[in-house]
Amino acid sequence: MRRLLTLIVAVSIITTAAVAQERATPDPPGPVPPPTSEPGVGKRIGESVDRGLNTLGQRIRKTWADVRQSVDELTVQGRVYGRLHWDKALEKAPIEISVKDESTVVLSGTVADESARTTAVQLAQGTIGVGKVVDNLTVSSTSINTVPPTTDSAAPVVPPAAPK
Repeated sequence: MRRLLTLIVAVSIITTAAVAQERATPDPPGPVPPPTSEPGVGKRIGESVDRGLNTLGQRIRKTWADVRQSVDELTVQGRVYGRLHWDKALEKAPIEISVKDESTVVLSGTVADESARTTAVQLAQGTIGVGKVVDNLTVSSTSINTVPPTTDSAAPVVPPAAPK
């Protein structure tokens, strides 16, 4: 009987302690209030970082496009340069090559004759990546006159002056 009495006292103590603990625990909070219309510090920082990354991305894309265009222009210029300077008739001609609008090649400088000019333009037009050729080449005007001047019988012949 003593055991039964001890068991009843123990159960009543445990039950009383559990009820007391349940009463001491506050009620769970109600629904969470909606966020205010003004963003918090974290949200403002996040938006600022997003704007900065978007701006940086746009700058990187533009810079990359500029670099690609420059490389393409240099590649076209190099191909035209190689074709013109490997040709025997043009290898010593001072021809300047520039590229505009990615595929328009401008040839400037002086060539020996009209045949060299035609060859230069045809070689440039036949180069991969060239869409249009602007010909600003000039033909050298240095020509040697191989016909001796005629002497006019009416003109007086002047002898060279004697040394003094």
